[in-house]
Amino acid sequence: MAIISTFGTTKRKPLLDYNGFSYVKDRSTTEKIYWRCSRYSTQHCRSRLHTCIVTNNIVKPPTEHSCTFDGTTLELRKFHQQLIDRAKNTQEPPDIVITNLGMSDQAVSRLPIRDNVKRRIRKIRSKNDYTAVPNDPNFLSIPFALCKTQRDSQFLRSDTGS
Repeated sequence: MAIISTFGTTKRKPLLDYNGFSYVKDRSTTEKIYWRCSRYSTQHCRSRLHTCIVTNNIVKPPTEHSCTFDGTTLELRKFHQQLIDRAKNTQEPPDIVITNLGMSDQAVSRLPIRDNVKRRIRKIRSKNDYTAVPNDPNFLSIPFALCKTQRDSQFLRSDTGS
């Protein structure tokens, strides 16, 4: 099955994963999308495949690969994508984020040092400017960023009198 990732490359080009190989979008027409092997420039692999532009079904199967590709490379890329997503969308501690992204032992051995992964999570979160949630239930003022809902409507915090 072909899986298209929208943020697969550093230049945000779509990346297609199929049968353990990765393909970068080469060009598209009104009917097809042409993909080439992601190892085209480094290992001079000339493998290509075509997909339908509407359904993303494979129209022409891939040609013979001249490159070597291992499964841990794909797994590491998926790990980094999930790491970025979880770091942006959750406030879990870095240790929990790392352990909940289940990986094989081979891929874990190729990960960077745990402290570097934690630092990366902190940098991603610092770019998002998350407001710290008050820990005390009797806090005096609500931070401005927490005074609005996701639809930018104001909500009130009032004393119920009890």
